This record gives sequence, structure tokens and C-alpha cells, in this order.
Amino acid sequence: MTDANQVYNSHFLLWQEGHPDFPDGWAQTGGDRATRWEWVGLPDGPRAIKIEHPSGPRAGIILESNVVIPAGEGQRWEFRVVLQTEPAETPCYIRVYLGAVSQYLLTLRPGSEPEDYSRVFSTPNGVTGIRVEVGILGEGVVTIHKIQGWRLYPKRELRLDEKGQLYVRHIDSIGKIQAPVSVRLVSPIPIPVDVRTPLQVKMSGRRYLQSVESVTSSNISLATMPKDVSELSAYSYAVHNNGTDEVVVQLQISPDGATWTADDIEHVVLPGALTVFTPNHFLRYVRIIYRSQLPNPLMVWFQAQG
Repeated sequence: MTDANQVYNSHFLLWQEGHPDFPDGWAQTGGDRATRWEWVGLPDGPRAIKIEHPSGPRAGIILESNVVIPAGEGQRWEFRVVLQTEPAETPCYIRVYLGAVSQYLLTLRPGSEPEDYSRVFSTPNGVTGIRVEVGILGEGVVTIHKIQGWRLYPKRELRLDEKGQLYVRHIDSIGKIQAPVSVRLVSPIPIPVDVRTPLQVKMSGRRYLQSVESVTSSNISLATMPKDVSELSAYSYAVHNNGTDEVVVQLQISPDGATWTADDIEHVVLPGALTVFTPNHFLRYVRIIYRSQLPNPLMVWFQAQG
């Protein structure tokens, strides 16, 4: 493990000049007019962020884009978060943004006393930085005591090229880092899975890109993997509702892969229906968000030409 925690101001002790009411490097995200964020504790510590969330969508804090954690492909990271809620077992979440190519979402139900949550994950291809968001999903109060992260492997910093990929002179020095894994699903019960099948074909000077995600919606808004469309000339999503419940789907766009806004109104996809979503405006990243009253399986295609 690296000696130092990689998350800036992870214990919320520092404040930014000109903004003494909130810890430096962190921003409020989500919530509504009734949501209240409070920086609690003594000036010399310990400090914490308390979020009172009586209603509405999720509310949390997110690491600001100017203090993104440097990371590369094929690394192992561990993140540790200490939370408590009132009332106990109020739904909360930890979302780790792996650049704009992927994200890791963990939902949990902390108790009324501080509880320590730790998870290890790997960085996929294309990652150059990591941001973390922590917050509350249900009605109640969450107190966030600390958010920490360590690079487990490699222990020392490796040289990365301008695309964030590992730089080596001899391939033998790396060995076999990644290998394809075949997965067979035999359960007839719809379960939340994230299956991505990227395809890239180049014909007559034009690229064709496709990815497919098999997901399961719930009563909490979830998102597909963000797509970088900066070098694409045409792209669309197709959402097929494979279940028996109607699903609310919306297309979102973002300039940085972390701050999102709606590109169109919400659309209801009926059971058995296939609906196409094409952006009305251009920003670098796009994604689909979806929710339903009951768990419901969806197939989401992203297809593009460049």
C-alpha cells in the first residue's frame, strides 16, 4: 500500500480562503431546497460533513475536479469511508468515478454509530483520474467522517503517457496484465449486472462503435457507463425494456464526466418496447439514466460512427 492517503482533505480539516463554511476540495451535489449541508466539529478537528435530507433525490458531496486523484490503467485501489445515519440504516451510497469510462457504485445502510466501509477495485482501460462521491439516498441524516483512498498496486508511481496508459520500453517487463473472461449467466431471475461488449470496426475510413449493457432498473435512478463522444460524428442509444414494468429513461450530457444535466425530458419505455435516444445538444460525455417502481431488466445499446 502507498504510505499516503491519496484523497485530498479526506478528514475535512482544511477550508478554502474565501469559502470558510465548507471544506476545501469538496462540493455539494444533488439534493433540493430542503437539503442542508453542515460542516460540523471543532476547527482543529475532528471534522465531518452532516447532510440533512428530508426528501427529494440523492444528496452528497463530491471531490472537486481540480483535485482529481491521479490514476492509471490496471491498478488496484482501496477506498475507505466512515459514515453514520439517523435513523439507523438509512440508505446511503459511495460512487467512485473512474475517469469518464466507468464508475463503481456501492449502496449501504450505516448504523447510528460511525461505521467503517472499505472496498477494493481495479481501474479499467482509459482511466487517468479518480473522483469519489458519497451521500444519502433516503430520507434522514448522514454524517460523513472521512473519505480515504490508497493505491494498492503498483506500490510506486509508474510513468504514464499522455493518454494515461502505462509507458514501458519492453513488453516483457509487464507480463500478462489483462485476459478475457467468459461469463455464463444461468439464473432465470433478473439480477443487476453490468455487461459491456465493446465493438469497433473501421471501414472505408469510417469507424463504427458499439457497446451493450444489460442492466436492471430499480426505484433509485441509476446510470449507464459514460461515453466520450468528442471524436464521434453521429451516435444514439437504444433502450429495450425486457421486463414487465414501465421504466423512466432520460438522456444526460456532461462537459467533464462528473457534472451532468438533462439533454431531454424523461421518457417512459413500456414493457417490450424499444426506444431510441439521440442527443439534442453537444457536450463531451453522454449517458442514460433509468428507474422503475420494481426491479426490471433492460438492454441498452450505444452505437456511433466517427
